[in-house]
Amino acid sequence: MSNDSKTLPDPFDQALLDWRNGRYEAALAGLRTATTGGDAGCASLLLQMSADPSAPAGAKPAAAETVFSAPDTPPLRRHGAFIRASGYGVTADPAAALAQRIEAARNGDALAMTEIALLSALMTDGAAPADPPLCGPLLETAAEAGSAAAIAALLRLALETGRISPVARRLAPALGRSGHPLASALITATTALPEAAATAPSGTAAPDWPAAEPLLAAILEPAAPAETIHPAPRVARSTGFLPAMLCDYLAAQAASLLKPAQVFDPLTGQPRPDPYRQSLTAALPDGAMDLVLWAIKMRMAMLAGGTFDQGEPLAVLLYRPGDQYRPHVDYLSDTGPVTAADLARRGQRIATTLVRLNQEFSGGATVFPRLDISWTGASGDALSFANTDAAGQGDPMSLHAGEPVQAGVKILASLWLRERA
Repeated sequence: MSNDSKTLPDPFDQALLDWRNGRYEAALAGLRTATTGGDAGCASLLLQMSADPSAPAGAKPAAAETVFSAPDTPPLRRHGAFIRASGYGVTADPAAALAQRIEAARNGDALAMTEIALLSALMTDGAAPADPPLCGPLLETAAEAGSAAAIAALLRLALETGRISPVARRLAPALGRSGHPLASALITATTALPEAAATAPSGTAAPDWPAAEPLLAAILEPAAPAETIHPAPRVARSTGFLPAMLCDYLAAQAASLLKPAQVFDPLTGQPRPDPYRQSLTAALPDGAMDLVLWAIKMRMAMLAGGTFDQGEPLAVLLYRPGDQYRPHVDYLSDTGPVTAADLARRGQRIATTLVRLNQEFSGGATVFPRLDISWTGASGDALSFANTDAAGQGDPMSLHAGEPVQAGVKILASLWLRERA
């Protein structure tokens, strides 16, 4: 090799550098080139940056077109399905996205297998996750294909049914080696469970993957209607809103993104420590989304009477013992140029939806001191509330707080909804 040769900069790192220096077009162009070459990491960053308010006009459709024209690999198929389901730069077509993932699952794509198997847990009778004859064999197929998330879901299913499948027991050590953040707790909790009867010898038959239409109906129709517990501002709760295995999946997907809670200074637009909240927080950008996370965000938006496009990034909050969220409101105040520009673009934060993702903590209730309401719920339960009044103005009666966690770790999903997409 010539001494004059130079190592080309990594396109991911170069895009970050360009973006930080305001070279938005250059950053996106480099990522589009890398994505066309099959770089899934650059595709993820491309989706994240193209959705940023600083991105130039037309960035999202261009990103979608780039992903659709990229090599047909499992990670890029995953991005493409999210684009179709959510309407990222294209007309939303969730039925087509699901059909695509089901076909990919049938063809052995482990990522697609995991998504469809997990989503099948939403196909319930209105009371409980689907019995093992429906989602169990699908999860086993995904687990055998190497999916740590599917193994974790099988262990969660074992806790719910009281019996562990032979596949889950055999593959549990692999989950422990995978670095999955819930592996230790799930393996310990299922160690003493009796073994369930095998569903079928491994490899003897192709699993019966669900069809797209009934699966989409299950995603869009929560198992139980929400109960309004206060009329104005509206506060509603939903029991059994998400199956536990989907709660686990969201918590695990967010784990690597967790960092101390911050807020943006309305005057400078720069992040600073949140003076009201002590927690770890992760916001899932578009580049991290798949059909399971799309479905969770969609259901949370619908519970608040909104649409997927109205939602800010789906967030996960983790509170340790002593952590809390002091009394606050979620609506935005026009206190600086950055906030004013954001309000002009998307309008007010009109509603919030919360979902409890785990069971293993005490304390930490969500309280509304001016409404005399306290909510803790159980794992998978949801709470949704309005932040604005009938005139669209911030409603001070929506003041709420997360009380200090007394023991254990509280994990909560949070979604803010805006007036406009």
